[in-house]
Amino acid sequence: MIWTALIFSVALGAGAAWIIPTDSKTFKYLLAFSGAFLFGTLLTHMVPEIFHEGDIHMGWWIMLGFGVQLMLDYLSEGLEHGHFHSHKNSVPWLAIVGLLLHAFIEGMPLNDNGMNGHDHSQGTFLWAIALHKLPIALLVTGALRKAQVPLQTIALVVVLFALATPFGATLSNATTIAQYAPQMLAVSVGLLLHVSTTILFESSQNHQFNLIKLIFVIAGMTLAAWMSTSLNL
Repeated sequence: MIWTALIFSVALGAGAAWIIPTDSKTFKYLLAFSGAFLFGTLLTHMVPEIFHEGDIHMGWWIMLGFGVQLMLDYLSEGLEHGHFHSHKNSVPWLAIVGLLLHAFIEGMPLNDNGMNGHDHSQGTFLWAIALHKLPIALLVTGALRKAQVPLQTIALVVVLFALATPFGATLSNATTIAQYAPQMLAVSVGLLLHVSTTILFESSQNHQFNLIKLIFVIAGMTLAAWMSTSLNL
């Protein structure tokens, strides 16, 4: 399920780069919707689950994840939340490495040894990450095409991005790291809180939403809340 959902979302996003320009309103609306869905999922499902056992120290792990993402931003230059800088005929490999590290870490909680009996290898958290990856794959592919990077190099970057998150989940399942599932989940939530709030903040111009973006943001949060409560995912 993990490999199928995440690889398909990246493939769909990369393919859409031939149809949707990264400077278009369509891309910005898609990014805003995915950021809102991710943010809504974190608040209505993941954060309550982390604190379900009453361990107040889990907040430190969330803060650690937030800090890790701040450091990763220096490498990725904000790629995770919609920014990409590439010069003609060149790949910003440092930014790509930062993106891959982010993708790897966010995949580690996606194992079948989740907290409180929850299997994070399926459900809302998985779909939130998959939806988050779709516009980022579109952005990376579109920007590399615009920079006239060779197609085989673009394909390599897309494949690495597609595999990073499921590889993080697989490594977590296959090793003793899984016994630290609560901490891994909290760190991942911290990463994604940084990314989702940045997307929402930067999806507005002059710190104000236009009506259409506001509708997409509300729709993303509403869908996340409905899936987390009604479907009990």
